[in-house]
Amino acid sequence: MTIASFTDANKTYQTTANYCSCPDHQFRNRQCKHQRALILELARAQMFLFLKAKFDVRSQAVIEEKRANYYRYEMAIGA
Repeated sequence: MTIASFTDANKTYQTTANYCSCPDHQFRNRQCKHQRALILELARAQMFLFLKAKFDVRSQAVIEEKRANYYRYEMAIGA
């Protein structure tokens, strides 16, 4: 993922959870602030998707509607 520099808007760094192309990571060879920001955002996105799946009643309604349509189709074939 490409993350912009926090201090210079013209610089961007290629960042993963294990690697960053910023000078700090290259010099110190440890987790930099870009990696920490990426990991935090990934955790937030994962939690959001978990909560969306848990509390979104529309998705369950769609599943039930598809199941009902399939049941009607099966009954129409058998009749």
